[in-house]
Amino acid sequence: MKRQETPYACHVFVCVKSRNSERKSCGDGDNPDLKVRLKNEIRSRGWKGSVRVSEASCLGQCDTGPNIMLYPQGIWFSETTLEDLPEILQTLEELLAEA
Repeated sequence: MKRQETPYACHVFVCVKSRNSERKSCGDGDNPDLKVRLKNEIRSRGWKGSVRVSEASCLGQCDTGPNIMLYPQGIWFSETTLEDLPEILQTLEELLAEA
């Protein structure tokens, strides 16, 4: 095993867990589009080497989803929609400026 530091200033985890309408989950609603749009915005802003967007199977907070977590900063966005993307991107911009 090799242990190393993350190469990213921020890792964005977008929960995409779906419970197939059995109960509320992050995979409901706009969430698949959230991940795609975030990835596109990060690429277009030139942040690809500094910010990584990944799917998370479950972040353990289904009732407040869709959830997005910024790591290692520990910033959590819940009940996110496409309309929240500007605020999430603004937060990322501020984090990158501090890095």
